[in-house]
Amino acid sequence: MRVGDDRTPALSGVQLWLDQLPRWRMYVVALATGAFSALAYAPFYIAPALAVGLCVLVWLMDGAARHHRPMRAAFGRGWAFAFGHFLAGTYWVGAAFTQVDGAMALMPLGVLSLPAVLALFWGVAMMVAVRLWTADSRRIGAFAGALILAEVARGNAFGGFPWNLAGYTWEAGSPLSQVAAFVGIYGLTAITLLVLATPATLADSHRGWAARATPAMIAALLLGFLWGAGYQRLEAAGPVDARAGGVAVRVVDPGFTQREKWTEGREREVLERYLELTGPATADNAEEVVVWPEGAVPARYPQMPVLMENPDMLDAIGRTLGDRVLIMGATRIEYDNNGSPEHYYNAGVVVDGVSGQAEVRQWHDKFRLTPFGEFIPAFDLISWLDIPTLQQIGTGFTPGDPPSRVVIPGAEDALILICYESIFPGLVPRGAERPGWIANISIDAWYGEGTGPFQNDNQSRYRAIEEGLPMARAASGGVSSITDPYGRKVVEVGREGGAVEAALPVPLPETINARFGFLLTPLLILLIAFLRFAPPGAPARGFRS
Repeated sequence: MRVGDDRTPALSGVQLWLDQLPRWRMYVVALATGAFSALAYAPFYIAPALAVGLCVLVWLMDGAARHHRPMRAAFGRGWAFAFGHFLAGTYWVGAAFTQVDGAMALMPLGVLSLPAVLALFWGVAMMVAVRLWTADSRRIGAFAGALILAEVARGNAFGGFPWNLAGYTWEAGSPLSQVAAFVGIYGLTAITLLVLATPATLADSHRGWAARATPAMIAALLLGFLWGAGYQRLEAAGPVDARAGGVAVRVVDPGFTQREKWTEGREREVLERYLELTGPATADNAEEVVVWPEGAVPARYPQMPVLMENPDMLDAIGRTLGDRVLIMGATRIEYDNNGSPEHYYNAGVVVDGVSGQAEVRQWHDKFRLTPFGEFIPAFDLISWLDIPTLQQIGTGFTPGDPPSRVVIPGAEDALILICYESIFPGLVPRGAERPGWIANISIDAWYGEGTGPFQNDNQSRYRAIEEGLPMARAASGGVSSITDPYGRKVVEVGREGGAVEAALPVPLPETINARFGFLLTPLLILLIAFLRFAPPGAPARGFRS
């Protein structure tokens, strides 16, 4: 143990109890607490669970700061907590392995390896934080600052996986979620980490009651102020349908599981179900835009041609569309000079119906591919293992260009975000290239019956808040909806499938985040990190100043 000084708090109460546990029990407590804290995310939104988890992690770091190997102790405790946190938040990835023949043997590896890798970011963050640790409340600044920098890295490094950031604790469309319109999801995450970790100072029994309680009271006041500001923003916006006035949009999800959809011989049945839910063309719906999910209709190349090479499929869609426009997910193929397939793209295509004739005129090739779902990172290094499932994925899709707006006849230009892309902030073009709405298409059926579809739905709707744009979301096997620019649902399709339609809400002017977030969010993160370097308060009892 290191001798207590102004950088290492004296341990008592819960801090001392945690530090005196045998190492394996300490790691079990860290893992279990991390898992418990995941209740903060959709569909539960139990924010106190994350507050409890972060406070326990601070207390574990209090003990690590006094350890004879503080950085090693900090990494182990931080990694164990984060492993439990991400395991409880991403366990649903195992459902994807049940949808693919021959993949079940890989399920344990997939379920455990993802949280293990994500936890490395938190482990390193705790190593940094413990080097800056203090005996007073300034350590919360070091803690939150190191964690938000780790979260930014997690969301961008090696392709990025910004899933279940702390800011997503607040349901999209709620008062606190409105903060994202000013500082984005990373700014809201920084504030959430700081505020929910601050009550850890209440356990600092070596300090007076005022010194312990004041930081928690300030954090509560800050949270209350932000809630009030968000509430006023929503009140000024009026009811959820107050901004209706755009083109009518119809969102369709037939409710098929992936295995049902990909059962050989069911392609025509799947298509007919989509056409049934889309409904016939009439004089009243001629200006309507229809949105189908990602990978809507299964197509096995070369056994069954993909959409743009399948006249029969296009004719069937055209007869139902009439003069309407359809946005849907499809596979797009580019060929080499010999006519052989060279690149496969997961595309969002715009099918323009003109008097019953359908034509694909525009598309967006998915830019952010899903690791281990649409491509294998460093596949060249592991292809020699010759695992059939990995071989199939590793030779799969090619990434496209960053999203850009597409022209929608009869409606404002749209931006198509395909599944995984919608969890990444900052993909919407700015200025003159800004679209009028977002079409988010997804296959959430991969996530099974767990919490994954609800998490994806909540995270996707934050893009509407950040950008001030309405969103039409068609998520196969998930939650499909039309959302206003404040993240509130206008209409919704449950996970059992169906179709809904509504007038698309009118977009807001560019939000503060859209215009200045590239500057304000980093400044906010730096401000929180630099709380560690604020002047110390009165010396703690029993400590050297």
